[in-house]
Amino acid sequence: MTSLRFKIFGGVFMFWALVGVAMAQMEHHDSMGIGATAPRNANDNRVALGLKPAAEDSLKQTMREHLEALNGIVAALGKEEFEKAAAVAHVELGFPKHHQAMQREKDATFPPKYQELAMAHHQAAEDLAGIIPSKDMKKILPHLDRTMKACVTCHQAYKL
Repeated sequence: MTSLRFKIFGGVFMFWALVGVAMAQMEHHDSMGIGATAPRNANDNRVALGLKPAAEDSLKQTMREHLEALNGIVAALGKEEFEKAAAVAHVELGFPKHHQAMQREKDATFPPKYQELAMAHHQAAEDLAGIIPSKDMKKILPHLDRTMKACVTCHQAYKL
């Protein structure tokens, strides 16, 4: 069980390390003023949200907070701090975070499909928060996977 747990957390760690590198590159491009003029991949079929700069900055902040929350959940689970992991899942990824983000991004207009994906993400996080107290990693990990897949699905569909 311990070996499996290390393999799973190692894989999750590598995935999020790569996401972190990608986000750092995005931040670097933004700070260099090249984000808007950098060549785009012709095969990138994601829908551009077309947000105003302030709304885009708010959404980026929310996405960074989501990434930090996932990192916190994985770290807490790795230490078997189940109460902490459940609290982070609920507060930082669940509906409380959704309400906070709505306030921050109140002037932004999002497509209905984006809103559906966001609600699916928050619901997956709430489900994760609900199962973590079981302390059963065989039940927890599939919920963590669904929560992360909700993030990935949205990022595969939309771009800034």
